Amino acid sequence: MSKGKPPQKVRLTEVAQRAGVSSMTVSKVLRGTGSISEKTSERVKQAADELGYVPNSLAGSLSSKKSTFVGVIIPSAGDVIFAEILSGINERLRPHGLNTLIGETLFDGVLEEEILRTMLSLQPAGLIINGGINRTERGKVLLERRNGPLIQIWDADDSCGDVNIGLSHRQAGRRMARHFLERGYSSIGYVGTELQKDICAHQRFLGFVERIEETGLSVTCEIEADLPRQASSGPVLTERLLQRAPETDAIFYLNDAMAVGALSWLHDAGVSVPGKLAVAGFNGTSLAHTIRTRVTTLDVPRRGIGEAAGQALTDILQGHDVAPHQRIDPVFVAGNTS
Repeated sequence: MSKGKPPQKVRLTEVAQRAGVSSMTVSKVLRGTGSISEKTSERVKQAADELGYVPNSLAGSLSSKKSTFVGVIIPSAGDVIFAEILSGINERLRPHGLNTLIGETLFDGVLEEEILRTMLSLQPAGLIINGGINRTERGKVLLERRNGPLIQIWDADDSCGDVNIGLSHRQAGRRMARHFLERGYSSIGYVGTELQKDICAHQRFLGFVERIEETGLSVTCEIEADLPRQASSGPVLTERLLQRAPETDAIFYLNDAMAVGALSWLHDAGVSVPGKLAVAGFNGTSLAHTIRTRVTTLDVPRRGIGEAAGQALTDILQGHDVAPHQRIDPVFVAGNTS
């Protein structure tokens, strides 16, 4: 990002002007005080939503102090991927006296909007958010009207904010498809969950299928909307897929956790890997726990993404120029499962 003025914070007077009422009336409506008619209250709230107005929760003496926290919004605090990203972010922020306030969206755009309202009301030094989520229109307005730098991570295909740091998930899917094709597999499957929520996972799936179909082959898919993105879902969906398409000779999983879960079930079922069926995952989280079985995967430099995000934000705060797009490609790891 080139140096320049950040978006200007929406003022209470602007909300009053749009709603056609006094600033005092706006203040009372947003604080829930006074006797204001329901019609006027709705008009004020609508104006505030349209403008992306966020009241300052640190009013008074604290509001004049420089913020020392950065809002970080991720899909899951319990996912090792985002835990490692967060660790990288903190490593770069702490030397500058900055700490993180974490919000967890669970890939829910409405929940993200609620978290944004809370965080922005606390006047953070900046925001680091995860891409790949179906944002609400009001959430988009809040991000546009923020007062401070915004870094988006994980998704390099869809820009948002001042700097985007991540990978092309569509290209990642194509890369794994290429591996399967190079190895001569011809009855290929895909196993995943929650693709309707996770745009990045959906993009990987589309890239994978797209590349396979370019050769005239098709992909047998087993996708469940409600199962968790965890190891426990791997066996369930693998069994379903193989019941429908027993000739399948290679499966690409949404992530390493599901691939590892599937491997356990395949072993118990007497299915030779990779002799009868090849298995591949995504994100590289299984590599740290490898003993004898090394899952073929695309290893994402998770901590590196976090470090790059933290560095970009501190650079902007210090007035430095920062490249608006920083693509970080995953590393293909040829394990012994494909």
